[in-house]
Amino acid sequence: MPVTPPIAPDKASEAIQSIYERIKETIGNGQVPVGYQMMAHSEAYLSDSYNNYKKFVHHQNPGKLLDGKQRAALALATSSAMNCVHCVRAHAKDVVAAGWTEVQAAEILAVTATCTMYNTYFKFKDLAGDPAFEHLSPGLRAFTFQKTSLEETMVELINVVVSNINNCKKCTASHVARLLELGVTHETIDEAIKVSATMASFNTYHRTQ
Repeated sequence: MPVTPPIAPDKASEAIQSIYERIKETIGNGQVPVGYQMMAHSEAYLSDSYNNYKKFVHHQNPGKLLDGKQRAALALATSSAMNCVHCVRAHAKDVVAAGWTEVQAAEILAVTATCTMYNTYFKFKDLAGDPAFEHLSPGLRAFTFQKTSLEETMVELINVVVSNINNCKKCTASHVARLLELGVTHETIDEAIKVSATMASFNTYHRTQ
């Protein structure tokens, strides 16, 4: 049984029902996803989660620096990096709905996993505090970064959010620098982190269930 079992719409308080109605009208396709029903034990968190998701993540919400496909890809990458199986399954479907192919959904996960490999290695060098390791080559294969159908900008946006999640300062700084070289603005990078931060909150909540 979940730690916070879903609160069905017909069992919810008037305040929660009001939020449910907004979810149904804007991002839920006429439904209240069970993930939101599980959040309904805290009215404030349910409201925050819904509003942040609608503003930063929902791929059908226009007017952002990142397009809907990019936001959907970052949501999937974040869910994978945060080890939330429930969210990965949901967002794997969402990226296809946003316009990626199923093969590209797998490529997004592959880039996420490859980035995590490098984060693990370079974070060790930083934590070890021993300059002898700085002279050792990684020797880790990473052709995945170049050999997918994803554009380089998309790969780098995935890399920067995953490196941030994995607390790899060197990798994060490197991917920020590369994005700037590619012409991506600071504001767009900031928005990518906000997409990821919003999803990280969802992931943290739901992976405990």
